[in-house]
Amino acid sequence: QHYYITNNLSMAPIFDGNLRHFSEKPGGLKVDDFYGDTVANYFISHAHTDHFEGLKKFQDILKDRSNDSVIYCTKETGELIMSRVGYKREILSNKFRYKAVGERFSLSQKDGVSDTTVVFAIANHIPGAVMMLFKDKHYKTLYTGDFRFESYERSEVTNEMKSFLENTTDIDFLYLDITCLDLLGERKGDKNKFPCKRIILEEIADMVSTLTENLDSSERSNDEDECNSEDRSDSEGFDSEGSGVGGPDSYENVHVDCSALGWQEVAKHLADQFDSSLGICPKDPKKKLHQCIVELLSGDVKIETPHKSFVHISNGADCKYCTDRTIRIKPSLKWLFYDMEGYSYKQSTWIREKDPVEEPGFFNVLYSLHSSHYELQQFMKLLNLSRKAEIYPICRSLGKNIEGMSNNEVRSKTKELFKKW
Repeated sequence: QHYYITNNLSMAPIFDGNLRHFSEKPGGLKVDDFYGDTVANYFISHAHTDHFEGLKKFQDILKDRSNDSVIYCTKETGELIMSRVGYKREILSNKFRYKAVGERFSLSQKDGVSDTTVVFAIANHIPGAVMMLFKDKHYKTLYTGDFRFESYERSEVTNEMKSFLENTTDIDFLYLDITCLDLLGERKGDKNKFPCKRIILEEIADMVSTLTENLDSSERSNDEDECNSEDRSDSEGFDSEGSGVGGPDSYENVHVDCSALGWQEVAKHLADQFDSSLGICPKDPKKKLHQCIVELLSGDVKIETPHKSFVHISNGADCKYCTDRTIRIKPSLKWLFYDMEGYSYKQSTWIREKDPVEEPGFFNVLYSLHSSHYELQQFMKLLNLSRKAEIYPICRSLGKNIEGMSNNEVRSKTKELFKKW
């Protein structure tokens, strides 16, 4: 009954929303999943659709007055979900129970008895994303959801994550995001390291500055006032001569593919750097979602139609406002795992022009919202699990040779690898 039957092993769900011990308690509990029997307590780690599977149909059950289920998440996650097409605010707003990072709370249960406490921790994935720590007098479970542990980055977010991990001891069950785990040990050298998001954002801005250096500041900002952003065209970041750029001498504007929630951060950073408004097509099916996440990201950015903005976004790699003088950016991760040739952490190959001849100006950018293999190692060191702890992957790792593996094989390989660590 759960999900669907498929012959494609890589499409079968590896996690069904149930946590050992805690989901078996009176009232029930499910995380990032709304299929199966109704339970009293639901949790959503963040607002990517694969982490609230089944919620759209489940709304029909939730609107029944006799249903007493509640859904725990952050306010940011709730707002992002209700900004999506098909998710009804009049139903969900009555069921969401918003909790802040660091707030400790007890679960409501149908029998009126609860000895389970939960606390949310920052996940550094998208706005509102959290890890969840479940605890009672018998067991302790950490569910990471999707997360990015930038262990080498000196930032408030990283320090907060480190503090949480150092104070989280005696974990019995760990449910872990292994998206970037080198499960089969195929990637050699420094191919398992990614730059932190801050560095990538700086390099993207360097690239845009270099490729639009013939524009004056007012053309970039679409404003009569002088652009306040620092001239970065002579920086040591992006080198247009070494990129194989086969497009025009200078580009006029920038388009960022925002088909995945979280990539809007790249567009917002560019809008801030070049004092530009942010263009969103009025007919974009995800217009409300784009606007919502931009508002949640710190800072003020004016929203306009794309033809009025130096930086514009859409739900895809291209849109009708793109021309042959538009820099098109796709802040993806998957392209790297299916084309590791030539990648090196020590060399700035994090921005690649897809095809300088056929598609000049189209750039794949290594902007990861998930922890790299190296970062997962550092995460596990800080968590310091005992030998008795059990580890369950909540997703499948990326990679060509993993696609044909069954879920049981992925689980087994994951356990073997973490035993070595």
